Amino acid sequence: MFTNKLASDRGHDAKTVVEASTLFLRPGNANHPDILATLKASRSLSGLRDWLLDYARLLGFYGARYIHAGNFWSNEPDASPHHPLRFLSTSPRDADDADDWLVRDPCAAQARTAFVPFAYSTRTKGGLDPIQRIWLENERMRGVSAGVIVPIQDSVQGAAYISLFGNDETGSREMAERCGADLAFAAAHFHAKAKQFVPLADWVPRLSTRELQVLRLASMGYTYAQSGEALGLSEKAVDYHLRNASDKLGASSKLRAVVLAFAHGLATF
Repeated sequence: MFTNKLASDRGHDAKTVVEASTLFLRPGNANHPDILATLKASRSLSGLRDWLLDYARLLGFYGARYIHAGNFWSNEPDASPHHPLRFLSTSPRDADDADDWLVRDPCAAQARTAFVPFAYSTRTKGGLDPIQRIWLENERMRGVSAGVIVPIQDSVQGAAYISLFGNDETGSREMAERCGADLAFAAAHFHAKAKQFVPLADWVPRLSTRELQVLRLASMGYTYAQSGEALGLSEKAVDYHLRNASDKLGASSKLRAVVLAFAHGLATF
């Protein structure tokens, strides 16, 4: 795809990484390929994974992970599942941990509400639970000591983030501070692509086309009669599809079903 120049340059310092990274992140440079054009050309899950690995190595990291956390309402009794909606990693060793990634990764909580990239370290800190400490220990055993989290705030389908992992704490901090806007721009484009090709997790309910249609119209304030007229269905059929959707989502009301459908990324405006 594009040349992994920084990954092969073992002698670079933090300043060199940041300066070179800024150059590579700017599309259309005469000496380097347009990485966003390469991303837009991806047409498969494996293509996205290859792009993410090349992108991470281009910036001097070992690899990267993409996590789509979704929407969260912490004040509700059955608030937010601990499992991501979508997960993609350049490391095959991450596959077994995908289901509970939001519990393991100490950066997940901050990524849900952050708007700018931030650096992280795998050195053990206070305030972590045992599961998170084990996660950090495992990362250190794999040679990962630091990285950068690039948050993506999706107003409809909820937060996501890309985690770049490597071993240069100083370089990670410098990159997050000086290249944040470019990193966020690329991450937003990746997220848009990932929603097309990275499948929803198995725990997410599968709704039929009709169920999605009636939920979408309900979110717009349509009555049963108005939804039926728009879809060519009877009011009884609209009610039937709404009930099925509510049952699949475990919702106690039509409003709750609409909220959960959008939270899970199942319905969009």
